Amino acid sequence: MAAFWRPAQPSEFIELDQLAGKSRFAGFMQSNFWAEFKKLEGFDVTRWVWADSSDEVRGSTTILRFPYHGESGFAVCPEGPVLDWDNESESREALRGLIEIAKQFPEVLGLRVEPHLPIPAPRVLRNWADAPTDLIPADTLALDLNLTEDELLAAAHPKCRYNLRIAAKHGVTVQSIQDQSFTHEFYALLTETSSRTGFYIEPFGFFLNLVGTLFKHNAAEFFVSRYEGEVLAAILVVYFGNRATYLYGGSSSRHRKVMPVYPLHVAAMNAARERHCTEYDMYGIDASERRDHLYAGITRFKKQWGGRVERRVGARDYVFYDRLADLVVKQIQSMPDFQS
Repeated sequence: MAAFWRPAQPSEFIELDQLAGKSRFAGFMQSNFWAEFKKLEGFDVTRWVWADSSDEVRGSTTILRFPYHGESGFAVCPEGPVLDWDNESESREALRGLIEIAKQFPEVLGLRVEPHLPIPAPRVLRNWADAPTDLIPADTLALDLNLTEDELLAAAHPKCRYNLRIAAKHGVTVQSIQDQSFTHEFYALLTETSSRTGFYIEPFGFFLNLVGTLFKHNAAEFFVSRYEGEVLAAILVVYFGNRATYLYGGSSSRHRKVMPVYPLHVAAMNAARERHCTEYDMYGIDASERRDHLYAGITRFKKQWGGRVERRVGARDYVFYDRLADLVVKQIQSMPDFQS
């Protein structure tokens, strides 16, 4: 039965979240809470349903556009669209329909999609260009939460188990927090970590909007480690569908010998199981293990936990080359040297 795209109704948002949460090809950026967050960040957000003539929902997507104030950009489907990617003919038709939707906006130069598809790319994306940047890390590490804590730790690197014992020996404690006011302290840890490692962090307002939205929907928690009453490290974990995602983390340079980061993840994985999650996503590694890669240090840390390395195709662009050519011509014509 033929299908088509139509705008989603607010009454359908729960159903669409359930659909995306069950898909192994999608993630939390296809959720309603992420759409709300991106609206706070100034994006134009629309949600769409892929349905057949009987109005049976067979897929969905969230499309983001940033208001460029007269400038051009891409329409983006982060961690989507949510489709049956195993059905080549249907996913091809759905992509064609999304291209037509994106073309409705005259400032859009192309459509960017980023489903969780393993490499190599499926044939329906072979003619799409590699995007210059990925919206989410292309390579990640997933831990199976169907295993017990003891089973997971047995599969971890001995150094991981040793560091957990060090933390326990020094009396490091972990607390889960779902209070937006902790965002200030969390951001201080992020800032200290950024100065130490060179990682970019978003402005404080970004985290206020993010945490406020996630907590409103009970979609995230902070996990905080303390030593002798002092906060030493914290992580932010997002829950969506059957997956818990370690999204952000920061730590102090003080008392690093007590290994405060390690017990955070044990606590987070246990909390994820209580929410019936079956996967803990470490969210971003360098699978090539290059020593000069920005992710080199964090990759070594994450791989201590064992798990399964996932390599994905990353973001793909369908470029509207006619519009791109027109934009280049206009920019050249506007240059002072050209006008003279």
